[in-house]
Amino acid sequence: MDRREKKRTVPAVLAAAVCLGLLLGTVFAAVSSGMQRKTVEQIMSCTIKEEPELAGKVTAILKESSTASVSREGREWLDRYGYTAAYYRRGLLPVYLGISCLCFLGIFAVWLCWYKRSEKGKGQRIEELTAYLEDVNQGRETVLSRREDEFSILEDEIYKTVRELRRTKEEACQERQNLADNLADIAHQLKTPITSMSLMVQLLQQEGEIQGTKVYLDRLEDQIFRMEYLVASLLTLSRLDAGTLELEQENLDAASVIIEACEPLEPQIRAREQTLSIPQQIQACFKGDRHWTAEALSNLIKNCSEHAEEGGSITIKYHQNPLYTEILVADNGPGFDEEDIPHLFQRFYRGKNAGRDSIGIGLALSKSLIERQNGTLRADNGQDGGACFTVRFYTDSR
Repeated sequence: MDRREKKRTVPAVLAAAVCLGLLLGTVFAAVSSGMQRKTVEQIMSCTIKEEPELAGKVTAILKESSTASVSREGREWLDRYGYTAAYYRRGLLPVYLGISCLCFLGIFAVWLCWYKRSEKGKGQRIEELTAYLEDVNQGRETVLSRREDEFSILEDEIYKTVRELRRTKEEACQERQNLADNLADIAHQLKTPITSMSLMVQLLQQEGEIQGTKVYLDRLEDQIFRMEYLVASLLTLSRLDAGTLELEQENLDAASVIIEACEPLEPQIRAREQTLSIPQQIQACFKGDRHWTAEALSNLIKNCSEHAEEGGSITIKYHQNPLYTEILVADNGPGFDEEDIPHLFQRFYRGKNAGRDSIGIGLALSKSLIERQNGTLRADNGQDGGACFTVRFYTDSR
């Protein structure tokens, strides 16, 4: 029974009780007055018949009987002839009991009709909810009728549970599809270096010159390095998706993490005759995992190096405020194509200005690593041109 029905039931029961009391009081008063009238009629009939001259006096006495006091002699006189309280009770009790039983039977009949109707409605609601669950279990699309009654809470919980199960099912299907797509992409990405390596091995077998052999060996080494990076990145992404990659939470100095991220890229930057600038700034700290944060920043710096022209420059700035620590990685290259910006962090996405050897997984890995550490990663074009990555590690307010 819901709150609205309870509010309606209490006044209804109170009104029924008052009506029953008024009805019984009226009926009992009518029955009592009728029996008293009959008794007076019998007395007057006998008086008129036996002693006509006393009729007027008896009438006056009966009129004053409602206010006259009762004497002990009168009570003893009536008791002597058997007119006791029990005598009158025997005559009135069956009448009163009959009236009371009829009234209560009437009220019971009304309540029974209401109860049966209520139980019938409950049965129909249970059947509706059961049919809805059966349709859901069998995969049929159905709509749950919403109404306000004592089953409203149960109905809401069923609706929430079914909606959550549907969402979970859709996510599972989507994850399965993503896994299939990723496997297809992985197969495609691995197929190219493997084919290239096989071809170079065949050429090495046919090549007799030492100088030519060294060129093929260098190319083979590049392909092996590319495969190792691809497999390591995919393994890291898989661990992130599965939630098995444990990230430390320690106080880190932004400058030291940036330097650690730049070290593996020094040969590449030197080979392209590029300039890496890290202006000295006020110390900035944040909480995170040193190794994986350096890995994420290294991917961003590598992307800037690949897209900046030879002899270009890469600038890394950082600062801290009460809300977050921000790291900016920018280059002076051509920047991102506007159509590519919304898709840059999608796995295996290669933009219009992507390099020939680009795999399209580094930025996705960086975004996942940074977001797992209460951070955000955004890519856009700088005001003076060139690509710019904005990393923010937010202060933990707990």
